Amino acid sequence: MPKVLVVDDNEEIIETLERIFSFYQFEVIGAYNGAEAIELAEKEKPDIIILDALMPVMDGFEACKILKSKNSTREIPIVFLTANYTDAENRITGLELGADDYLLKPFNSRELVARIKTILKKNELMHSLKKKNEELILSNEQIRKELETLQKKAQDLEEYAYIDQLTGLYNKSFFNKRLREEFHRAIRYETPLSLILIDVDSFERINEVLGYQIGDYILMKMSNIILNNTRITDIVARFGGEEFAVLLPQTDDQGAYFEAERLRVSLDKAEYIDESIVNVKNLSRRRQNEYKHLTVSLGVATYPMTDQIKSEKDLVKAAEEALGHAKTQGKNKTITYQRLMTERAT
Repeated sequence: MPKVLVVDDNEEIIETLERIFSFYQFEVIGAYNGAEAIELAEKEKPDIIILDALMPVMDGFEACKILKSKNSTREIPIVFLTANYTDAENRITGLELGADDYLLKPFNSRELVARIKTILKKNELMHSLKKKNEELILSNEQIRKELETLQKKAQDLEEYAYIDQLTGLYNKSFFNKRLREEFHRAIRYETPLSLILIDVDSFERINEVLGYQIGDYILMKMSNIILNNTRITDIVARFGGEEFAVLLPQTDDQGAYFEAERLRVSLDKAEYIDESIVNVKNLSRRRQNEYKHLTVSLGVATYPMTDQIKSEKDLVKAAEEALGHAKTQGKNKTITYQRLMTERAT
């Protein structure tokens, strides 16, 4: 039975959430401020925490920051559920502090439970991936053998014709096919369609300093992070080299920007260099710090935000332009094509 810690200064909200989650076979614990939440999280080890933003004694943002800084609680997923801080900036702040989602009151109970279950499932998968990654002995020969094994399996199975052999994501050819289908569906049903392009910053230096095999390992790890921080309905692919693509059906410009920022923060938080790589490559402390965390730049385009996007190729071109602008603006940024057009018009 999964255990959920509900943190809210409103007793009625806690009672309501307790009834909802108890119905869906959750064990529920309640706390009335951030300080209580930290104490209970360390003691009870809940599977997930639902956190209000505005509370006495200690607000949700400060509590989230502390929970994510402690070894004993940093792995617990956190979901903000608030009626007070509703701006996009507040949502981004919550995500940057390490929250897995940012929801607003009032809420639909079935949707809330569904999203909590999805986050718990993703967290379970992430722990499984982390365990597998920790079990890898990162010598050059072992990485080479691992990659050869993955590639051979992909080549031997006919159904993997649409899979990128390195990352396990969709390849560019299959992604383009799905892009055409989703674009025509968006036109037919008059629904929005967004595209996110992700490019690893200064990846050529990673290959140059660490070698191509370590570079390939980093791309594999990034693909896992992207896959586990996107929605079931999103279509994720390796778009070429160190570039990834995420197609978001029925998602408008603001929603796509929010999802892109979630990905940027998740990739930025991840650690890509551990002791095994340090020992194999004999990296200096400066090099370890330089490549321990990596950044990405993201370009976002949405149909039908502008008249310039009339086909799936236009959507890709617009996202590429936004991505290029993010690169020239200092990297580690998310730029939307709509914002780029606004800047050009002024």
